[in-house]
Amino acid sequence: MAASPRLQALLREQEEVLAAVRARDERAPARLRDAVAAAPTRSRRRRAFALAGAAAVAATTTLLVTVGSEPAPPTLAATTAFGARAAMSSRPVSRPGARTLPGVAVDGVRYPDWRHEYGWRARGSRVDRLGSRRATTVFYEKRGQRVAYTIVSGGPMSIPASSRPARWEGRLRHVFRANGRIAVTWQRRGHTCLVSAGGVRGGTLVELSA
Repeated sequence: MAASPRLQALLREQEEVLAAVRARDERAPARLRDAVAAAPTRSRRRRAFALAGAAAVAATTTLLVTVGSEPAPPTLAATTAFGARAAMSSRPVSRPGARTLPGVAVDGVRYPDWRHEYGWRARGSRVDRLGSRRATTVFYEKRGQRVAYTIVSGGPMSIPASSRPARWEGRLRHVFRANGRIAVTWQRRGHTCLVSAGGVRGGTLVELSA
C-alpha cells in the first residue's frame, strides 16, 4: 500500500464511502412505520425486518446518487478512443536527419519522426479534452496502417489493471487493450504517453515507443 499511489487512492475512496453510509440517518416512510406499530406481534417482527430493509435501501440509493454525481476521473482506456478519430490539422513536415517533428509538442515534449528509421510518415494531428487535461495526438501511416501517438498533459495517469509489462532495450512499457485497439503507455518528463493502433502488433508498438 505504501508504495502504490493507486491503491492508496482506492482505499481513500472506500473510507469516504463507508463514512457517508455511517453518516446517513434515513427513516422508512411514515405509512410503513404506522403499519408495523399496528400489526400483531408475529406480523410486527416480519414487518420490522421490512422496515429496516426499506431504510437501508433509502440510504443506499441516496449514497449512490451522491457518489455517482462525482465526475469520473479520466482514464487511459478513454484516451485510446482519440486514436480512432480523424486528424484535424495538416501533417507535420519531416526534416532531413531530424529525429523529432517540428511544430508539434506538449510542454516541450516532442513527437518522434519515424519516417527515416521505421517508414512511418506523420499524416496529421488533433487535440482533444480529457476532463481537465489536454490530449494531443499525432497520426502516422505506413502501408495502409495507422498508429496514433498521444501525449496527455497534467501529470501521470493510472495504469490500467489489465495491462501487462513489456520491455524493449531495458525500457519498461505497459501494454493493454481498449476500444478495440492495442495500446502501449509510459511516462516522459512527467507526461503520460500512449501509442495505440488497430491491426498492428503490440511488439511493433513497444518498439516504436522505445
